Amino acid sequence: MKRLIKIFCLILATAGFVPVSCTTGMVIGQKIIKKLDDRYVSKGDKVHSFFIVVAEPGELNNPFQVIGLSQLETLTNNAGSLSFMMSKPSGKIETESISYSYEILSDTVSEQIIEVIEDQKDGDRTSWSRYRATQDKITPISSRMIYFGYMFNAFPYAFGIALALYFFGRTLSTKISLSDKKSSLH
Repeated sequence: MKRLIKIFCLILATAGFVPVSCTTGMVIGQKIIKKLDDRYVSKGDKVHSFFIVVAEPGELNNPFQVIGLSQLETLTNNAGSLSFMMSKPSGKIETESISYSYEILSDTVSEQIIEVIEDQKDGDRTSWSRYRATQDKITPISSRMIYFGYMFNAFPYAFGIALALYFFGRTLSTKISLSDKKSSLH
């Protein structure tokens, strides 16, 4: 067992392991940043600016239309011409660059909880908008996203994890070596 610990410490303490630990740190860092950027209205957060909702009837032969939260006020003044409650449990619209899909998560006679996913086909961003819908209004619940830019924000996490593992391996390796020297002297 002690031999395995020695090998583990030597691996951690080698400069060759830094790219591996840095890559691991990038993956972990991106997940941390994503989680920290999730927005919940119940916690007092403001939803992301890309927050979107779906409504019927659709436009341009689509089964529904996608509306940005910022556009919502002007559209709801059209004397009830839109319904924010969807008639089908799920739906999808695809353009050349973006895919929009929705799913009804909860459905009662007077309200639905709907989640809309906007997936940019170039891999730049995938976002989720969740809200409570009645016939004529919506109430945001949460928004979250996966964004390629998180990778750049994860560099400090990656570098920190790589350094921490490197110094942990070096420290442990030194302690094991000192322990081996003391035991060989006795």
